[in-house]
Amino acid sequence: MDNYLQISKYREVGIFVDNDRASGYEFNNFLRKFVNFFITHILNMLPASSRTYIKKTHKSAEEVIEHATTHRALEVLYNHGRTNKSNGLTQKIAHIIWFGVLNNSIAVRNRLKLTKKELIKALFDLEDNGDSKTVNILSIASGSARAIIEVLNSINGYKKEISAKFLDKNPKAIEYSKELADDLTKKYELKWINDTAGNFYKHYHNGGNPDIIEMVGLLDYFDETKSITMLSFIYEYLNEGGFLITANIIHNREQKFISKVVGWPMVYRSPENLIDSALAAGFIPQNIKIVCEPLKIHAVLIAKK
Repeated sequence: MDNYLQISKYREVGIFVDNDRASGYEFNNFLRKFVNFFITHILNMLPASSRTYIKKTHKSAEEVIEHATTHRALEVLYNHGRTNKSNGLTQKIAHIIWFGVLNNSIAVRNRLKLTKKELIKALFDLEDNGDSKTVNILSIASGSARAIIEVLNSINGYKKEISAKFLDKNPKAIEYSKELADDLTKKYELKWINDTAGNFYKHYHNGGNPDIIEMVGLLDYFDETKSITMLSFIYEYLNEGGFLITANIIHNREQKFISKVVGWPMVYRSPENLIDSALAAGFIPQNIKIVCEPLKIHAVLIAKK
C-alpha cells in the first residue's frame, strides 16, 4: 500500500502513516521533541490575553494570529514564517519556536506534501483509466490552492487535458491564488469561483462533473452533521472512478494553545471519526484509506467512488 506503514484498521478501512523521508517531510528529532514537550506545557497554561505579547515576538507570528483560519496564515506557515525578517536574537529564537519547534506548524507543511503526493497518484490513476479525454479537478474552499497549483506545475507529459475549478468564499484568497497560478493559465483550463463551499454543485449544472475533489482544511471547521452532508453532496457529484482527497486535524498536545491563545479553534477528529463520516456519505470501505503525515496531527482521507 504505497509503502505506507499501516498502524490500525477501522471498519475495514486501513489507517496508515507516511514516514517516507524521500517525500520531503519534516520529522522530530530527539532534541526537538524534548524542547517541544516543555514549551508546549508552558504555552498551554497561558491565558488568552497573552496573545497580544506573542504577536510582538515576531511579525510572522502576528500575521498568523491576525489572519488565523485564512489562506494568508497558512501561507506564512507553508513558508516557515520566512515572509518576515527576524531582527535580533529574541526574534530569531521566537521564529525557531513558532515555526520550527511547534508541531502544528510543522505538521501543516507535512499535510501539504502528503496532499500533493496523493493528488499526483489520483491524476495518474485517471490518466490510465476511463474514456474521458479531460480530467476535471475541483478544489473546495481552495484558499491559495497551493497543493493543486504546485502539482500542475510539476507534472510533465500528462496524456489528458486538465481542467480545474477553484472555489472559495474569500475574494482575496482567489486573487492570491490567481497570482500563484499565473504561469499555468497558458497550459490548463483554470477557473476561479467566488462562492461558499456548500454551493459547489451549482457550478456543475451543465455536466463535466469533477474527477478529483480536493477539500483539505474545510472539515476542520464543520461539525459531524455538516461534514456528512458536505461529503454526501461530494459523493453525489463526483464522477464514477473519481477521487475525494480531504483531511482533518487530529487531537494533539498543542490544541489548547492553538485554540485559546492563537485564536484558531478547530473541530479535532480521530481518523476513525473521519472514516465514519465518509462511510455515512456513501463511500465504501474498500475504496477508502487514511494516511497520516509523520507527526500524526493531520489525517488525509482518500476515497474513490
